[in-house]
Amino acid sequence: MIEIRSFEGTPEELSEFVVSAWKSTYEGRMVVPHWSADYFRWQLRLDQPGSEKQVLCAYEGTQPVGVIAHVPMTMEMAGEQFPATQASWLSVPAEYRGRGIATVLTDGSREFLRQEQYRFKVGYRYFGSSASLGSKFWRPQRQTTTTFARKMGFWIRVLNPTRAGNWNLNRWEGRLTRTAAPVLGLHSLRHPPGVVIRPFQPADLPRCLELANLATADCDLKLVWTAERLGHQLGLHGFGQSLVAEVNGQVQGCIGYHLLPMLGRSLENMGILDLMFVSELPSGIRTELLNSVLLRLQQDNAVVALKLRGGDYPASTFLRWGWVWKPADSHALVTWANGVQPIPRLRKLHLLWR
Repeated sequence: MIEIRSFEGTPEELSEFVVSAWKSTYEGRMVVPHWSADYFRWQLRLDQPGSEKQVLCAYEGTQPVGVIAHVPMTMEMAGEQFPATQASWLSVPAEYRGRGIATVLTDGSREFLRQEQYRFKVGYRYFGSSASLGSKFWRPQRQTTTTFARKMGFWIRVLNPTRAGNWNLNRWEGRLTRTAAPVLGLHSLRHPPGVVIRPFQPADLPRCLELANLATADCDLKLVWTAERLGHQLGLHGFGQSLVAEVNGQVQGCIGYHLLPMLGRSLENMGILDLMFVSELPSGIRTELLNSVLLRLQQDNAVVALKLRGGDYPASTFLRWGWVWKPADSHALVTWANGVQPIPRLRKLHLLWR
């Protein structure tokens, strides 16, 4: 008998279970992120009392056979704020598939939303590979529990063409990446006068919160940041990192990022650009800040940088040499606690990719 309850293991055990489940299903067929214990501590706030209830686990006796995790956040849709979560990491090992465990977990997840009085959860349905089980799993949920809000894609910047090409599961893309190595180098920083690019500091937090509100003001669906949550995301408690741009002594831009190892044909670090609050920066300084982040990622052995295309930054930000527009490969999903509800057209989104 399958029972849904809070995950009872350590962050290390959670990491081992989730990564092993994904590898058992997708290794060699699709990219597998390697979420570490420290990553889960950072994202799920596992250092806080009561955080364990955010990770739901399907148990068969004492044996975990599936998990799904939630990151509680206030979200705003069409100008109205709701308690909600961003959910991800739905994981069932290959040997337990075909028994309806994923469905039991998602039903348990909706019950969790109702118990905690969350209006909905946001996640992603990946359809960019025929190997993806998520594409088939979420289709029946449409119209009953889940709204397919809009398609999402990425901007991609190769930082190490040789290693990125060897990593890529798509051999044709890998060969193309290696061939393009001579023209994919990073531009040198220009160091414009009056501009200082430096790591985020605690004293920058109030200004970065202002920048977050300015940058996402016209988003139709967005995370609503508090000072405490934003500081945590930008790296005040480890794992995440961020750079700010000072212009004539005032912080006018901020980019938050982190490293995530991903298994393709090899295991390599990817640089994930999480937060981009750059709407107050002139174009040239915005590029200087972005290139500074790319250099940091390259120094940290990232082979590729990725940024979700949600519309929460100026459209011209990535119209630069070396950046590649990757076609949409996912749907942003809104799963409701109490049945599908009508939503407005969501053109601009401010969400984390998880």
